[in-house]
Amino acid sequence: MRQPLRALLIVGVLLAWAIAPGGATADDVATVGQPPPLFALPDEDGTVHALEASLGKPIILYFTHNMCHYCTQVVGFLKRAQVTYAGTDLTIITLNVWAKDGAFIRRYREAYELPFVMLAANDRALLRAYEVNYVPIIVFIGRDGIIRELYHHYILPEDFNRSAADIVGSSASASTRP
Repeated sequence: MRQPLRALLIVGVLLAWAIAPGGATADDVATVGQPPPLFALPDEDGTVHALEASLGKPIILYFTHNMCHYCTQVVGFLKRAQVTYAGTDLTIITLNVWAKDGAFIRRYREAYELPFVMLAANDRALLRAYEVNYVPIIVFIGRDGIIRELYHHYILPEDFNRSAADIVGSSASASTRP
């Protein structure tokens, strides 16, 4: 009788842990005007990339997954930003929230011909820290290491252009529409 009760207790504790909303405190959640929550995640080859290494540069974080059809429009925005700001230190980091390893990443990068790094972002703490309930999520981080803009789901081309120009410190793309 004790074994089934013990097993039930263990299952209950694990279930409560899995569905509990806790974990990230308000200080750990991505917020405009604050530094971004840090992470270190692998790319498709297993090389780990730490956000902290890119701080001091303008950064665009792009959260996506393999079945987001709207995200293809954002990929176009990102590719144009990379061309517009070639020669600057703009860093674009894409995060595949389904990927635990290189397989999902490789398929996505090939399908959309991504010229920038994509990381395996199926990480519970990361998803909580950036409040990823759906995609896309686009985060613009300035050279000062502070989140300037955070877009959950839809972003207009002019908002993307303005936000990219703001973090790069130039209005060069203000008239360029993706």
